[in-house]
Amino acid sequence: MIRKTLGLLLICSIALFVPGCGTGQQLVGITINPATVVFGSADPALFAQLTAMGTYVHPPATKDITTQVTWTSNIVEVAQVTSTGIVSPNVACGVTPINASLVTNSPKGNEITGTMSVTVDGTATSCPTTTP
Repeated sequence: MIRKTLGLLLICSIALFVPGCGTGQQLVGITINPATVVFGSADPALFAQLTAMGTYVHPPATKDITTQVTWTSNIVEVAQVTSTGIVSPNVACGVTPINASLVTNSPKGNEITGTMSVTVDGTATSCPTTTP
């Protein structure tokens, strides 16, 4: 009985002090789907739902992290994005990157970012063109 208890204690001690798959997953990349969106005009009533997929290691996995990331548009006059990943054209034509970022705990404070592209087409009379 004592031998079994000591064996179990040894196994538990090893699990606590030796890093293994139990130490948590590490986010290594973010992919945004779709990778590109094209709107035919600068009409804020149009929209597309973006999805952020996180790629993890230790153990390997791909997870939907759409509601966990911070969404940003580089040129909000061209396209705006909500905190839930809904992107829509704004008041100008052009192309803008949309980013999905997440600060990780492993390694602590590491920011992982994925990027996609939004194009808003239109005629010269339907919307002004904005360049970065």
